[in-house]
Amino acid sequence: MSWSSSGSSAPGFRAATGRRGAVTERRSPVVYRDNPMAYEPVKLCYCNPRKKAPRWISWSEQNPGRRYYTCVDAMNGGGYGYVEWHDPPLPDFWSDLLGDLRDEVWKLRGQGQGAAAGSVQGEGSGTMVLELQEQLKEKEAQIAAMKRKYENLFFLFIVFVVGLVARKMLMQ
Repeated sequence: MSWSSSGSSAPGFRAATGRRGAVTERRSPVVYRDNPMAYEPVKLCYCNPRKKAPRWISWSEQNPGRRYYTCVDAMNGGGYGYVEWHDPPLPDFWSDLLGDLRDEVWKLRGQGQGAAAGSVQGEGSGTMVLELQEQLKEKEAQIAAMKRKYENLFFLFIVFVVGLVARKMLMQ
């Protein structure tokens, strides 16, 4: 019973390893059709007392779309690590296809590796992001220059006021 928690859709296992090895937080690319506890026959974990294990869908690189059972306590860092696959392993073709579809859904939702700044999600959007970043840098430089100018002006005003006050005190 080999198992990888990365990329599953269970609430406690949302860290997913992408195709390039980057770990990101991910959610299930599809909505569950059934409640994770609505299945028969019951699968019990090894905890004492034994509990019904929810059935989740893995979205890991190795097992996309494959259903499995795991202990509720294991999802929160406890339990005895009960995990059992519901579905047999998929053929490589179907596994790769589901993985590609999963990645496209995540990309469209802005959760994938392509959602980072400078990535291409459509025609010309990467170029547009780079242009906007350049405009932002220019505006930040203008703001910094204005800030320095007004800081110098404020300093000169303070010196002028202090000079007036000192002159007034010396004249008396």
